[in-house]
This record gives sequence, structure tokens and C-alpha cells, in this order.
Amino acid sequence: MKFALLSGRRVEAQPKLRAICPACSGEVIAKCGQHIVWHWAHSSKLHCDPWWESETDWHREWKNRFPTEWQEVPMVDARTEELHIADVKTAENLVIEFQRSSIHPDEVRAREDFYVQMIWVVDGRKNDFDRINFSNMRGQPDGNGVVQFHWFGRSTLFNRWHTFRPVFIDFGPGYGFWRILRFDPKSKRGLAILCEISAFVAQTSSGETELILVGGPATT
Repeated sequence: MKFALLSGRRVEAQPKLRAICPACSGEVIAKCGQHIVWHWAHSSKLHCDPWWESETDWHREWKNRFPTEWQEVPMVDARTEELHIADVKTAENLVIEFQRSSIHPDEVRAREDFYVQMIWVVDGRKNDFDRINFSNMRGQPDGNGVVQFHWFGRSTLFNRWHTFRPVFIDFGPGYGFWRILRFDPKSKRGLAILCEISAFVAQTSSGETELILVGGPATT
């Protein structure tokens, strides 16, 4: 967790500080080691949001592309009182979730049902096999940056993200930032489009709805 409340202000972790979680009001402790991203951790050892994952430099880098007031926004279902913390929630109520770890398809659907208007940005850099294979298994971009690809091997990267919400995969420098337009789990063939990260941030920040309307890899 990047932010906590200290004397009513949102602050980042600093050595030896204790503060309050902005979502559950529980106590959090600053974790500021030499080899970890400085962050806040609940003193109870249990995070109030069961969907939360340990933050990495990749998460922090993506969050920092957006205004601080849009980062780590608590959201509560008024009917069920279910609580979750959106990685980014824009002024137009678009949620952007940055996902590095593998999660079960049931959780993917649960998050989408909860946030409704959302986009996934997936870390494709954690597995060299995935990003190298995608580079080898895709064609050359056409004039619009669109490529066809045929996925081989045991990796379930594209199966895991066979969803109706927009999915972008960040394969890192030299490998590109791609929107997965379509993917067929049976034939393992798909379409993707090469994107500029700066353009993605500008469009999602502007309130345009085109990204949501086009849908995700499972959209026909």
C-alpha cells in the first residue's frame, strides 16, 4: 500500500512511522527496507482487501503515471459492504487494475463484477518465456499496429485473461505494450495492437469511453 492517513493527510511510507489505513481505519506500519518498495503494511498481518497483492516497482511505476488522488481509492458496495481498493480510479470512475501475480478466473470475474467499468494492465515482464514467445509468435504490425499471433506452449497467459474487459499486457522495453483485441482459447490464435503507454495514460485520463466499448479478448 502506497498511501496511509497520518493526521488526516495521505502520506507515503517513511521509516518508523505508523498510520491509519484509509480503507478500514486499521493501524498500518511503514515497511522501508533496502531491497523492497517502501510501503504500508497492516499491523494485524492481514490486509483489509483480500485482492491486494504485494507491491513491486512495476506496480509503483504504473500508479505514478496517474494523479496521486486517483491512486488506491477505497470502494465499498453499498448493499453488501464489500470493500476493495482500486489501484487507480479516474475522475470518470474508470478503474485500472495493475496485475502481476496469476489469479484464478473466478477472481477475475469477481473483480470485474465489483468494479464494472474497468481495464486490466498485466505485467508480462515477470516471465521471460512469455514475452520472448509472444515476440516470436506474432506477425509484423500492419499500418495500424495490429498483429496476428498464434500461441504455443504450456503458458496460460492468454487463457487467464480471456475476458470481456479490456486487457493490456506490458511486456517491457523492447517487447512492447499491447492491447489483446481477441483471443480464441481453442485455436490459440489472436489479435493484438501495439500501444504507446503515454497515449494509454492520456486516453484513460481523459474520460473517453472507446477503450471500454471495444471490449476484451473474449469479445466477438
